Amino acid sequence: MEIKKIAVLGAGNGGFMSAADMALMGYEVTIFDTLPGKLDGVMKTGTIEVCDIDSKPTGEVGKIALATENVEEAIKGADVILNPAPFFAVKHYAEAAAKYISEGQVIICLGKGGASLVWKKALDEAGNKSRVYLADCNTLPYGASRLNDTQVRLESRTMNLMFAAFPAKDMDFVWTILNELYPPEHGYTLRRGQNVIDTLLVDYNAITHTPPMICNAAVIDSGDPDFHLFGVKENPKPVVNLIEAIDRERMAIGEKLGLKQYTLEEEIKMVKWNRDGVDEVLPIYEAIHTPFLEVCEGPFKLNVRHLVEDVPYGLVTYSSLGKLLGVPTPMSDAITTIAEGLLSRDFRSEGRDITALGLNPDWSVEQVKQFLYEGAVD
Repeated sequence: MEIKKIAVLGAGNGGFMSAADMALMGYEVTIFDTLPGKLDGVMKTGTIEVCDIDSKPTGEVGKIALATENVEEAIKGADVILNPAPFFAVKHYAEAAAKYISEGQVIICLGKGGASLVWKKALDEAGNKSRVYLADCNTLPYGASRLNDTQVRLESRTMNLMFAAFPAKDMDFVWTILNELYPPEHGYTLRRGQNVIDTLLVDYNAITHTPPMICNAAVIDSGDPDFHLFGVKENPKPVVNLIEAIDRERMAIGEKLGLKQYTLEEEIKMVKWNRDGVDEVLPIYEAIHTPFLEVCEGPFKLNVRHLVEDVPYGLVTYSSLGKLLGVPTPMSDAITTIAEGLLSRDFRSEGRDITALGLNPDWSVEQVKQFLYEGAVD
């Protein structure tokens, strides 16, 4: 498949960086967002400028063919549709675009694994029977921040990315496209997830954001300008113990589905190997304390994505999958309960359970595997 045109749905941090990056790679890029005025700057300039970690322009400017609040215009003729968005927004984009998706288009969700299942549900509900291809990534390919209406700060690239297709039997076709967009010659290492639950489970944010957010709640709520979520003082050994406990619950869920799982410290080693050439698995405390993350300031309030996204769409999902598969998740449950108390929210009812993923609570493990591979259960 020859890729000429890419549509980006979402103009937040990941959307801005994805659009700029794909444009700089030579693709015709369109970008869509439904919020009035969010794309005004790009509509005027036709560009998104990339800045470095110090927020200074790098000289790289991505030329955007079209910035629009009309989703039909954005995706018309696109070979690939990228949806780099928080999970709570994925349904909104999928439902807006579903009836306009055409035969052969490839939709790649970037941010939280499992999002392709939401797209599948939206396409079915829209009555769209076109043959399309769906894929997930376990994370955004970039650490990035939208600075203003036309600039995005690139803080880091995530060079180790796990992708999976839904249904999994489509992975060979999707794999060639992913390798073109995130090429090994640019330093990327792409990992083939066995199915989309693989990408859903390897959720670095749900594992590493939630314990320090809970354990530092008072400091965060005070607005302390010296707070750093991944800082050394914010993550002493007891906090890292909680991170490790959630990670091992995540691994147990994957292993019940027959998925090869790596510990968080092994995952971090893979990331460091791509960035720094570090070919060793460090103890989890040392692995967690990564200098390029320790410098990231904030957050300075509790009502932020580190809880309101990573609990309902991360930990709640772990818990729901655990119940389906008979895997205990006491630490994920505890962190969820405390987060609900801190923010007076019912994350369990708001969040992503197995039914939101299209899974039937009466299915056996083998039926779950069949659905993920074939897209249907006999």
